[in-house]
Amino acid sequence: MQDAGNTAVAILGIGRMATGLAVDLALNGCSVDVIDIKPRETSERLVKADELQAEFVVSANKLGRDTAGLMAPVYCGADIPDKNYTYVFEALPEEIPVKQAAYAAMGETIANATALCSMTSTFTVEELTAGINLAADMVVTHFMNPPWLIPFLEVVTPDSMKTENVETLFGFLRQTGHMPIRCKSSPGFVISRLQVGLMNEAVRLMEEGVASPEDIDKAITHGWGYRFPVMGILEFIDAGGLDILHHGGQSVARALGRPDLNSPTLIGQKYAEGAYGTKTLRGLFDYGDGTALAKREVIRLDQQVRLKSLLDQFQAEEDARTEAGS
Repeated sequence: MQDAGNTAVAILGIGRMATGLAVDLALNGCSVDVIDIKPRETSERLVKADELQAEFVVSANKLGRDTAGLMAPVYCGADIPDKNYTYVFEALPEEIPVKQAAYAAMGETIANATALCSMTSTFTVEELTAGINLAADMVVTHFMNPPWLIPFLEVVTPDSMKTENVETLFGFLRQTGHMPIRCKSSPGFVISRLQVGLMNEAVRLMEEGVASPEDIDKAITHGWGYRFPVMGILEFIDAGGLDILHHGGQSVARALGRPDLNSPTLIGQKYAEGAYGTKTLRGLFDYGDGTALAKREVIRLDQQVRLKSLLDQFQAEEDARTEAGS
């Protein structure tokens, strides 16, 4: 992994996501300042600073990293340093007035930055900037929690952002160990929208008594958990067959009286074209002559076998803890 080159970063907020990102970026070579927007007594702010330092130690130890010399000082009010930050990350409560008030208060600091990056999981770029003028590009950088452990994030950039600045941002994120994807400014982005569908359906299964809460969770950890670390959901649809999804969606939707469970229009179109997925070498993806697909399937099987060994070990440990506690 490349070093982030002591990039100067400010993080607005001192909640879980803010401290998690502070730890993550500092461990990857950045110069990080945490800016506490909320008015606090000095004693309370010192407690917050101590908590952040404790987070450094715990996280670094988990990762087998040395904490020597690592820090992310906490500033507020008149104490905020007069320096140029390459990026300002905002990790404040999911309330537009709170965020925009902070943007106004930090106007000069933001103006000197390459981008203002909101860690919102809810709001679009348009909602964040409605009715205000910003001197820097507003970007959504939706990290997973904790950022020091989960490398994935989704990024929404405005159309007005210069291509070189977009490329530099993505380069910075990769250099700090992350795996960013770029998506449009759409409600829920990618991750939150997928999660909303899954979580709501899980609760409906629980409400209907289809299975116990514990077994519904096992369906994820023991069903999907053994598959999706090495296979994306769209790749899985192609492997299973779009024809299966087409008919299965209709059957379940009809039986439950749930039209929302019918497959999307695109699935019906692909089915009509005979593009059923890997078995026809055409589906949501195009597999050419199948050569690359055959190699990918060999690699994926090997990955799944290795993954199974790890997850089986976790399950054995869990069974031992359960037996010991019974």
